[in-house]
Order: sequence, then structure tokens, then C-alpha cells
Amino acid sequence: MPDVKKRPFFVSQTSMSTNENLMDVTSTTNEIPSQFYFACRNNDIELVRRLLDEHPLEDLDQMELNGSTALHAACYYKHIDIIKLLLDRGFTRCVLNKYNNTPFDEGQTEEIQQLFIRPKTSNRFGGGDLSDEQEKLKWIILDGNEQNTIQDRIPDTYHGNRLEYGIFHGDKILQQLGTNMPKTDVIQRLFHRAMNEKDCTRLIQAYTAETDFYNRINNYLISQNNQKNVISEFVDTIYFNHQLHEKYSFQGICYRTMNITSENDLDIYKIETKIMNQTFISATKDRHFIEQYAHERNKNNKYTIIISFEIRHHKTALDIEYLSEFSHEKEVLIMNNSIFKIIRISTKNNFNIEIEVRESKSTRVNKKDKQNGILGIFHFK
Repeated sequence: MPDVKKRPFFVSQTSMSTNENLMDVTSTTNEIPSQFYFACRNNDIELVRRLLDEHPLEDLDQMELNGSTALHAACYYKHIDIIKLLLDRGFTRCVLNKYNNTPFDEGQTEEIQQLFIRPKTSNRFGGGDLSDEQEKLKWIILDGNEQNTIQDRIPDTYHGNRLEYGIFHGDKILQQLGTNMPKTDVIQRLFHRAMNEKDCTRLIQAYTAETDFYNRINNYLISQNNQKNVISEFVDTIYFNHQLHEKYSFQGICYRTMNITSENDLDIYKIETKIMNQTFISATKDRHFIEQYAHERNKNNKYTIIISFEIRHHKTALDIEYLSEFSHEKEVLIMNNSIFKIIRISTKNNFNIEIEVRESKSTRVNKKDKQNGILGIFHFK
């Protein structure tokens, strides 16, 4: 387990609000935790289910008056079924109690800690069941000298500070993304906290939650064609926020994976080819993690490929290990519209292929060339 003392301040015991109007759920005194907390602590699973059905997530997933959450209590007392219920419902994982422990820390058993691992059906770091067509949409090939290109991004009037100005429209963003998105209340709760606390790290936390939210954000980035709508408020707050990038900037090597069906799919991967990501890209600092992840998701004997990214600019990627709901993944979030060059393609002992890419000196893209079709489609995610 990473040193939790390195985690950001926003997960402190004062960062969750209480709701005194929930007389049957929250405490009516200044000393006793809520009915829901005690139901989780005492393994009263029927009461826990009933309260989960009757009350919004925002009212139940809160720091209690004793300095811990209901998830902390369930983990400490090792109530496996209740832990599963709370995690599946979307309760916050990266929150510190008054003892400076996360729920993960309180579990202390392999069985409990395994519950905090992202499901193997997730393709967050590439590979898995992503189709070739889905992977193609993430990248484009640059044809020409990117030194002479013009930035393909409309500047943000508020420089990523919409939360500070009180003009971040979280509920409208969710409406635009679609009312059929599962676990919308998980993202809504984190948006509300971001707005109340004026803390954009809550938006990062929302992006890392195991919901369809991050996929829908990236689908928007693929389809927007430089036409902004309210969803751009989320993207721009992360992309342009100076304080966020100063505090969590990442430079170095990170990894992700992909699968291909045959060696012929490698024909478009040429050394010296320049590529640009249209979406946010999730990578990891942990080589061992990505190798295990790739092995677990390699289906139908596909060719397994590791992609290593060398990040050189301080505003290209964020180290979100301690902002993520899944800190063990050691995630690095690469900003969209970053330019890389393929520098090496090699065969490794554990994997069929490794592709090494290095960030280019220029970080700008020519909008005119993109519209004229000079930019092609790149094949991997």
C-alpha cells in the first residue's frame, strides 16, 4: 500500500458534508454516528440495503461525526458483503479518516483488498475487448513537420478556473453526456464536491471512478470537431488549470497496452512516424502493473503490445496516483492533443511487441491540415 500521508488534502476528514435533515439516517447528536454507519459497522445488511434504496448516495457517503465513513467501518470489521455493496454503489475509496487511513488500509486482509481492484472487464489502460475501430479513433497520424503547426484548441476564457469563479455547470455536463449513463450519481456527487470546495482534483477523481463517464468524455473529444459545448468545461478545467499542472505534473516513462490480431496490423507503425492523441490517455508508471494487466486481458491469443510513452513537457501529463479512486494503478493522465514520435519497435521476452514513443518538441497541431485530410488515422489506443 502506498504511503497514504502523500495523498492530497481534499480527502481529509472535513471534506465530506453531513445532512441533518435525514433524521432516520444521520445522527441527531453531536457525538453519535448515523444509523447507516452503525448498520454497516454491525453487519446489518438488510438495513444497509434498505437505506441505500431510500436515500441518495450523497447523503450516505459522508464523513461521520466520529471521523470515519461507513466504508471505513465495514472494512475495519471485515464485513465482506457490505463492502461489496458500498463499492458497487460507488462509495468513495480514497478518503482518509481521523486515523489517516483509507478504507483499503482498514481492510488489512487480502480478500478485502482484492475488492478494491478495478474489475478485469475494464479497458482503461487499453487492450481487452476494444475493437480495432474503437482503437483507431484515439489517434491520428501527423504528416509533415509539426514544428510549423498551429495549436488546434480554442483557448479557455477562464484559464481552467471555472470552479473558482463558480461557473462550472456540472449538472448540465451530465445531462449532455446522456441520462442513461450508469452510476450518474457517483459523478454528480464528485462534481458537487468540486464546486463546493472549488477543488479541481475532485474532477480527476470523477474521471478515475469505474463508471462510463471517462469513456463518454473521450467519445466527446473524438466527435467534437473543434465545436465546443458544455462538456468542454470539464476538459478545459483539467487541461488549462495552471495550479493542477504545477502540483501534479508528470515527466518520465509510462505505459499502456493494446492487442492486435496479426502482424499485418503493424504495417502502419513506422519508426519516425508522428502521432497525436485526440482523447485523454490513461497510462501507468508501474511496468509490472501493465504487464499483469495485459496478460489478464489478452483474449483469443491476440498479439500483446506494450506502448511506452516518454513524457518530456511539464504540462503534457498529470501524475494522478494519489488523486485516483484506484491509487494502486499509479495512473498518469496524458492530455489530449499531445504529439509523439515512434522511436523504436522491438520484440520482448514477455510480449510480442514493444512500441516506444517520445513526446515531440512541438505540442501544437495544424487545424487546416487536419481538415484537409493530411492527418490520417492511427491504429492503436
